[in-house]
Amino acid sequence: MRADRKIVALLGFYFAYFLSYFIKLSPSIIMPVLQLRYSLTSAETGFIASMFFLPYASMQLFVGSLSRKIGAAPLVGLGMLVATTGLMLFSHGTTVAVLATGRFLLGIGTSPIFIGMIYFMRDSFEAERYAKYFGYGVLVSALGSIFAAAPLKFLLERIPERIFFIGVSVLTFAFGIFMILIDRPARKPRELQKNIIASIARDIRITFSSRLLTAGILIWIIQATSLVCYQGLWCTKWTETAFPTLAGFSGLSGIAISIGAIIASTCGENWVSTYMRRTGRNLNKTLISICFMHITATMLLSAVKQTDSTLMFCLSLMGDVLFGFSTATIVVQGGIYVKEHTGAAENASIMGVYNFIGCVGQQLSQWLTGVEIDVLVGVTGLGTAFCLTFSTLAAVFLIITVTSAVLMRRK
Repeated sequence: MRADRKIVALLGFYFAYFLSYFIKLSPSIIMPVLQLRYSLTSAETGFIASMFFLPYASMQLFVGSLSRKIGAAPLVGLGMLVATTGLMLFSHGTTVAVLATGRFLLGIGTSPIFIGMIYFMRDSFEAERYAKYFGYGVLVSALGSIFAAAPLKFLLERIPERIFFIGVSVLTFAFGIFMILIDRPARKPRELQKNIIASIARDIRITFSSRLLTAGILIWIIQATSLVCYQGLWCTKWTETAFPTLAGFSGLSGIAISIGAIIASTCGENWVSTYMRRTGRNLNKTLISICFMHITATMLLSAVKQTDSTLMFCLSLMGDVLFGFSTATIVVQGGIYVKEHTGAAENASIMGVYNFIGCVGQQLSQWLTGVEIDVLVGVTGLGTAFCLTFSTLAAVFLIITVTSAVLMRRK
């Protein structure tokens, strides 16, 4: 493929990644509306949102092998066509079953995008440009998450939901066709067409036979569950509940998280390099430090979202920025970590295993946080239920971080 065509294809991957983050995180705005309209419980709300991650997680194990067989761009294009069906179904759903089915199809459709993008960048550009392009991808995802916050809330207050989603569906379908046509790799020799199940088994064996890669997966779970539980589902409703006098500004919470992610994707690499140089720490220890930063951000949010005041609201937004910064830094540095500890041939496939485990955590965490909120709300009230639920999440992150540090040190 010519260099200019590679760049055009990369832009297509970036748009698909933008779209996937919008779809993944838009429930923070959409689900509270549907919850009120259809009298859904928090557990039902979490279940519907989490159905995105069940097929998404399962597909991560197949994306690497499928990308090798048919090409990353055509695979992403086919996925976007499936996502179009999911968008139409979700936008017209009125029951738990239909809404969950729509989210299920959206999970299948967007599942090839992240790994496919990594696979394409690895094969199309030299190694020294990989980290830069990967960082740009995180930047694009942050822009998608911004659009899924206050701008989406603004639009849905002025445009009927179904009209908006029909427009998004048309755009998704058009870019699906574009991705199918932009990169059509030549058919590979039969000897390279490996058995997919055997490839998946090999990738899983490689991942869990290494203490370093196992520790990396645990860290990957932290960022994966954080993003979808807070920014992707509960941040807007929690902010409205904690600050009722400032409820009209609740959409700023998602934007603040995305601003933190943008800072991390544009300046985070320099910050991490400076930190490692000044402290003498390697990437392993640096990732552990970033995890502790993320735990601090999570606990800060639980502490300040208890008093309805402008000061606490501003502190909450600062916590959101730190939350987004630490999450995105784990994503970027986690991707580099995997690249450092795997060979070029299996890098994308191992990332598929990482994403599979992370997405299983996402599916469970959205549902279980909804269950915990339902259990606590009758005793403590909704605001305190949110605070206790995310304090529980921070405690889980602490256990995971300590376990990862032990695995790295033993290695």
